[in-house]
Amino acid sequence: MLYKILADMIVIIHFVWILFMLLGFVLSLWGFFWKNFFDWWLFRTLHICGIAYVALLASLRQYCPLTIFENTLRARYNPELIYPGSFMVHYIEKLVYPDVKPLVLLIPTTFIAVFTVFVFIIKPPTKIRRIFR
Repeated sequence: MLYKILADMIVIIHFVWILFMLLGFVLSLWGFFWKNFFDWWLFRTLHICGIAYVALLASLRQYCPLTIFENTLRARYNPELIYPGSFMVHYIEKLVYPDVKPLVLLIPTTFIAVFTVFVFIIKPPTKIRRIFR
């Protein structure tokens, strides 16, 4: 039972990670087109590192470590599960693991990564800008 609970927790963490990546992109768009740019240097630095990592995994057609860990935990619990996880986790999994061709995810992920790097270079956080002066 512990493996099932841990696998469900990994799905939720994965979903939060995806929301973090999307939120960072939305905030980058907002900051690029409007003057009042959010200057949370730690958030922006974590986001740019995270989105670069996600884009690298996608371009190399590698699975996310969270996916691998979740699948390992599920296999240890019961490899023959038809409806893995709880009701909520079942639907979150549909958002985390959509049934689409990899190219459908690779193109927007690469665009988000390139745009985020562009905005980070054009409008770096104040704390980072001070370091490179």
